[in-house]
Amino acid sequence: MFNRRVLLVLTLLFPVAAAGQQAYPTKPIRVVVPFGPGGGVDNFARPLAQKLTEQLGQQVIVDNRPGASSLIGGALVAGAAPDGYTLLCTFDSPLFIAPLITRNPPYHPLKDFTPIISAATTPIVIVTHPSLPVTSMKDLIAYARKNAAELHYVTAGSGTSQHLTGEYLAVATGTKLVHIAYKGGAAAMADLVGGHVKVGILVLSTVLPHIQAGRLRGIAVTGGRRSKSYPELPTIAESGVPGFAMPEVSLAMLGPARLPEALVKRINAEVRKAMGAPDVRTALERIGYEPRPGSVEEFKAQAVKTYTMYQRMVKETSLSAQK
Repeated sequence: MFNRRVLLVLTLLFPVAAAGQQAYPTKPIRVVVPFGPGGGVDNFARPLAQKLTEQLGQQVIVDNRPGASSLIGGALVAGAAPDGYTLLCTFDSPLFIAPLITRNPPYHPLKDFTPIISAATTPIVIVTHPSLPVTSMKDLIAYARKNAAELHYVTAGSGTSQHLTGEYLAVATGTKLVHIAYKGGAAAMADLVGGHVKVGILVLSTVLPHIQAGRLRGIAVTGGRRSKSYPELPTIAESGVPGFAMPEVSLAMLGPARLPEALVKRINAEVRKAMGAPDVRTALERIGYEPRPGSVEEFKAQAVKTYTMYQRMVKETSLSAQK
């Protein structure tokens, strides 16, 4: 009798919390991608959303909100209710870098979001149009020194790791590279494949089909190790710029600040389950992603470390003057 009375009192005191933990989700979940359709984040988010829909029994909808170096989509999620129904899927690099180079940014990347999971990594690749007379990083550096006024490079947007790579590479090699920002990698591809611009710094998933078809030439990966998906490409350090390495880029999922811990753990577990599904893993690996889903605690520690690294790197380039 005593146990029944205690249970009744607890149920009356905490009906909303108990129902919320048991029932989530009871309606569609929106996953905001702060870049356009067909780009690197979108290519990751869609197969993941499809698998999460199957697992959760509710529609998980990808909502593309490109613009302002990913700040538009990020601000939308930062201002959403912390109920688990509006989430952000993005590369960690623009999340951290864009506020560092923007005057009056709409959010702070460590204070205004709840880290949920770092789910995968992807290489950033330097590619050239076949009409450009270069076949290696050494060739590209030499060409840049002779043709500084002409050499433009495209990225998925200002404030991305791709943008910072170009600026950091210019400092490291003593060259001048002119940046052209697009609202996502897919938008940049039309001009790059068409030969209107000759150099791109983009994620592997965006450029790999074009490299394989001969429409673009892969030059190097920007990180400290070769890609498992495309090991033929050397690192920049291996091909003429000793010691050069950009931080590894992660595909991350976050929620608004103050997202309840129970929801964070639930979403983390569901994403890890989805990433372990053979069809999802195969689809992502085929386009150059390395699924590496981790715990909430691991992502929290990684976020602080990566943000600190980008703070230092931005200060060492001309990007710091934009703010």
